[in-house]
Amino acid sequence: MADKPGTSNRNSAPEERVAIRRAESAFRRAFRELDFDAPVPSIEVRFRQYARMRSKLVIARSGSIQANLSDLLRDAPADALDSLAVTLLAKFYRKPARDGARERFDEWASRPEIVKRRLEVQRSRGSKQMLPPRGAAHNLEALFDELNDRFFDGALRKPALGWSVHPSRRRMGHYDPAHEAIVVNRALDRPNVPRLAVEFVLYHEMLHVKHPAETRTGRYQVHTEGFRSDERRFPRLEEAKRMLASL
Repeated sequence: MADKPGTSNRNSAPEERVAIRRAESAFRRAFRELDFDAPVPSIEVRFRQYARMRSKLVIARSGSIQANLSDLLRDAPADALDSLAVTLLAKFYRKPARDGARERFDEWASRPEIVKRRLEVQRSRGSKQMLPPRGAAHNLEALFDELNDRFFDGALRKPALGWSVHPSRRRMGHYDPAHEAIVVNRALDRPNVPRLAVEFVLYHEMLHVKHPAETRTGRYQVHTEGFRSDERRFPRLEEAKRMLASL
């Protein structure tokens, strides 16, 4: 998924300049809170039209700190901006952040209305890159249909299916709700990888289609109680997990 690098800056509307000043103030407060024992540096915020809610700090040519923030953060409340600024600066300078800073930002970002906006932005700005479902050793389309009949009475809607463009050593698969797509790690598309291992990865991602993520008590839960209950229905579950661990 590619980010669109469009930028919002001080040449924009007055509302934009107000949002920039709010964010820059948050970074100055965070710098003082982290007690770097140094003068507060020049900090310049830019809102960028990223496909995801991402943020990063870089050193500009002038020597100032440039904070590139998703434009989804333009209207974020002060507490969320403060928590994000502390988290980013602590990581940038490799210092510990205050307890709960990241959690407070995540709590705001996990609100249903914010999650909805994030998915809308991903869908409109991003694109899903994946290889066809018929691989060299395993066919995801055929496996999906079989698992759908066995575990979902054939009623689960079929999202887009495909193998990842690049193999991964960590991520076996993922479901992208913005683009309604299941992507399986292409490292599993080999003759020596047991069918059971591929079935379990695909079944796990199919459960994300059945059990969408929820926000409960301020936390964004991807693996809900219903999800975990259905996951335990998979035959030879522990054997499949051991296979994946060995790979």
